[in-house]
Amino acid sequence: MVSERRWFLLIFVLYFLLGAGYSLLMPIWEAPDEGAHYHLAWHLMRYDEYPSLEINYEAHQPRAFYYLGSWVLQALDEINPEFASYYFPKEYKYNIRVPERRFEWTDRNYLFLLGVYALRWINILFGGVALLLNWKTFKRIAPAQPALCLAALATAALTPQYLHIMSSVNNDALGTLAGALLFYLAVRFLTGPTNLLGLFLVVLGILLPLFTKLTVLPVSAALLVILTWKWLFGFTQKRLLLYSGLLVLLSAGIVYFMFPEMIQSAGAEIQWRLFSLRRNALTAEYIKAIASQIIWTYWGKVGWLAVGLPLWIVQFLTGFGLIGMALSVYKLIKLRTSHPQFSFWLATGLMAIFTVLTVFRNGLTTFATQGRLLFPAIGALSILMVAGWHHTLSARAQRYLPAFIIVLFLFCNIGLWLTGVLPIYYQPFLD
Repeated sequence: MVSERRWFLLIFVLYFLLGAGYSLLMPIWEAPDEGAHYHLAWHLMRYDEYPSLEINYEAHQPRAFYYLGSWVLQALDEINPEFASYYFPKEYKYNIRVPERRFEWTDRNYLFLLGVYALRWINILFGGVALLLNWKTFKRIAPAQPALCLAALATAALTPQYLHIMSSVNNDALGTLAGALLFYLAVRFLTGPTNLLGLFLVVLGILLPLFTKLTVLPVSAALLVILTWKWLFGFTQKRLLLYSGLLVLLSAGIVYFMFPEMIQSAGAEIQWRLFSLRRNALTAEYIKAIASQIIWTYWGKVGWLAVGLPLWIVQFLTGFGLIGMALSVYKLIKLRTSHPQFSFWLATGLMAIFTVLTVFRNGLTTFATQGRLLFPAIGALSILMVAGWHHTLSARAQRYLPAFIIVLFLFCNIGLWLTGVLPIYYQPFLD
């Protein structure tokens, strides 16, 4: 039997190879809003100021990734200005999820913009660090079950849409990293709770969504619930709950006075996504459509033309995941609250449920690529999907679960490349 370390290395090698493959195969700007995300970093580098909403429709986003990207582009610009150039071909704005070109790329005008690829590769690294944090979290949740941890890691690392988004220019990768960090620290807090770590987590739970991406908010909310629950029922000194509340108010006040525009922008964004609805949002037809879209764009429906995995594969993966989660919930119900791992699994479930409900609610406001918004909680989702199956299988079959997951998702990725990405997105170069 292959050792745990070799399985771990194999998964990460495949993640970086497949991520690099997506970064090179997908033409520039074909990932969701990639042109706008890159333009924010480029504008910061070129003009030394953050663009307004009139200049870039993504300017309301948290800014950490764009400042980081501008520093990378500045370094490239000092070497050669052409490395950090920006070029946008003719765009067909309404060619979304239809078999028509979104951009007027040809074999003559397509440019290898090094700045774009540099930010893509940095995001692959962010996604890899997020996977490493999730791995460390899995080892705390199920320390005596290496096959379960490896299978969960493979599920997160090799999901086609995860690879695609992590290999694109966006702030999703940084948000995914922030979510993985909060997941890890939450489980670590439950392992050995300390007042200092708890107060530090309160600050992180507030700041990370505001500086990385607001999709981290459900993970932050679950974290704050976990901290409150632990302080109410686990610590005898209840005044720490008061201290944490005061710290929340103090942190929020400091951020508001230091970054008022960021708070106002985040507030407007949250209000829009939570309290507005599409005209037909509450109809059975729309709910069915948005549920399908979330599921498909979680597993693998990539690019503006939405080239995706075959329907039967998406249905199989969804069924596999949902049944696994149901079995995990059944296992959690059977565990007694005194079981040493009970709080870990409960925290994992909270983060997954909060994120799923938030993304579905967001889907009632906008019909965008919603599946990727689940990635801040991909660690929690992946281990819940796999854990139910792992606990159901025999001890002998459990050892082969990581191999099954790796082969399955390797097949999905290569199949998506050969049947979708290459024949569709490289059609301009094949004419």
